[in-house]
Amino acid sequence: MIIKLVYFCFFIVLLITSSVGFADEISEIDNFILTSTVAPYDCPEDDANLAIDRHLNFPELSDTQRFQLMVMKTHWQICVGKHEEAKQALIELLNNADVNQTMEYYASATYQLGFIYDVQENLERCALYEKAEQLSSDNFEGINLSAQLGLITVCHADMDDGVKLGKMYALLETYALKNDQAALAHIHNNIGLLYASLGQQVLAAEQFQKSYELGLNTYTSSNLLATLMSVISSHMAAGNFEKAEQAIQEFKRVNLSVDTALSNVWLYFAEAGYHYRTNNIEQLRYSLAKWKIYLDSINSSTFNSLYRWYSAVVCYEDNDVECLQQFLEDEQNTSDGYKLFINRNKDYLKFIVQIHLFLGDIEGAEKAFDTFSDVMINKTVEQQESGKILGVANLHSQIQSLEASLQASKLERIQTIVIIVSVLLVIIVAIIFWLRHRYLNSLSFDTVTNLLNSKAALAKIRRVPEPSPGRTNALALFDLGNFRDVNRQIGATNSELALKQISLTLSQVTRDRDILGRFAPEQFIVCLTDIEEDSAKSFFERMRYALENTILGEQQGQQVSIRSSMSIYISSGTFVDLDEVLDDMLLSLGIQTESE
Repeated sequence: MIIKLVYFCFFIVLLITSSVGFADEISEIDNFILTSTVAPYDCPEDDANLAIDRHLNFPELSDTQRFQLMVMKTHWQICVGKHEEAKQALIELLNNADVNQTMEYYASATYQLGFIYDVQENLERCALYEKAEQLSSDNFEGINLSAQLGLITVCHADMDDGVKLGKMYALLETYALKNDQAALAHIHNNIGLLYASLGQQVLAAEQFQKSYELGLNTYTSSNLLATLMSVISSHMAAGNFEKAEQAIQEFKRVNLSVDTALSNVWLYFAEAGYHYRTNNIEQLRYSLAKWKIYLDSINSSTFNSLYRWYSAVVCYEDNDVECLQQFLEDEQNTSDGYKLFINRNKDYLKFIVQIHLFLGDIEGAEKAFDTFSDVMINKTVEQQESGKILGVANLHSQIQSLEASLQASKLERIQTIVIIVSVLLVIIVAIIFWLRHRYLNSLSFDTVTNLLNSKAALAKIRRVPEPSPGRTNALALFDLGNFRDVNRQIGATNSELALKQISLTLSQVTRDRDILGRFAPEQFIVCLTDIEEDSAKSFFERMRYALENTILGEQQGQQVSIRSSMSIYISSGTFVDLDEVLDDMLLSLGIQTESE
């Protein structure tokens, strides 16, 4: 009897402990939802997605918590470019009979689906924006603002553009009085979109730049990159390539802390566009090679089509008839949404005319030119009409009122200047240490190839962390087996030029996060981190193919190819035993050389 009583007491204690544990978990989830939810015009931090997935697996979630977490996840998916995944989840949620249509998550899901349709040029976006505005009225300010701006920017076709601008400047004045920097950045971005639609690219670039600067202290890095893309696009459309190049450099700086597949696709898309418009075809090839590495990871039909366009530019430069014919055929099979988007681009339409002329298709060239001519005439008419809008008197008065309300932010800048002056001596000291570090860092590079030297490359490889579950770290040594013969053919004095050309080839086919170095006079080492094993092997094969297709001696009037050997090592952990691994790889290379 006593034993039974002990077991009963133990069961009661266990039950109470479990209940307390569940209560703590529920409380933690509620707190996470409260503190991690961000406005529709910002993006969640990347690590928030991991917490969302963990909380979604908790068995005791309420329906409300589950729906809230699902909408937080779709918000993150939209920010990283996974629009199709987010769309399917949102449609499921909005059609779920258990949702509470008065809750914020429902209004947010409605707006998010409208945004995705907006990106995809789906006309259902306007109905969703209208519904989101109604659901969020007087309750959820961020959603309401975003829905209003969506309606003003892409809907209400019958509304005069001057009235649209007036409405947006009225919103700007309202949020300036609240000193809501994030909302102001969002409004400036939408004003930029409207200016861009009117062909006023210089004014659009100014608004996008204001949006970027206001967002520096409030937005996550990934959201800042989206605004910078708009800055770059407007400058290029306006023909201001110097400012476009400056914005691209700023994009690279911010992307160091983001470095996702989507952000890198944006970067190399911007670079490719810049090189195309400045007619730097060699640099365009380089950007396309980098772009391709990340393109498959985001599964975007729009970016795939844009990549195909810029690749066709290279085909045109190379007089590749078959490639251009295939490009024209592929363009006929693109989606209606992409055709609607790309057929407003004068550079694209001009290129289509050039291709038809190059192929000798006069009839096709005439049709393409008619399309190009219609678009240019329409743009001219739109720009003439927009001139009236830009002179609206009440708009100027709103701008002046806005300037007055922003005086408070100027005081903050003055305080910042005082702080900067007070720490000036510290900064000078920091600069000295930085210069010293930079000098020491320069000692890590090979003087001929500008790649990492052997010591520096091996040191970085030793610090590579363990890969994610199911992924590997991969190492490869490339040996230039016939380099001495190449030297004899092109002349020993030209060997440094040959090595520079080889290092350039390897740099073009590797990713920014890969470790690439000169291991020995005729050997190069490459380390790929946190990658699938099959992907690593195919990546190395592409590198060897690129290496063996590098033609040397052209400047000396010769055509010499490199013959290379490769040794690969795949690890599911770190490279703590790197010296032993390298000994085995060198032995493998030696055996390959003897067998040739």
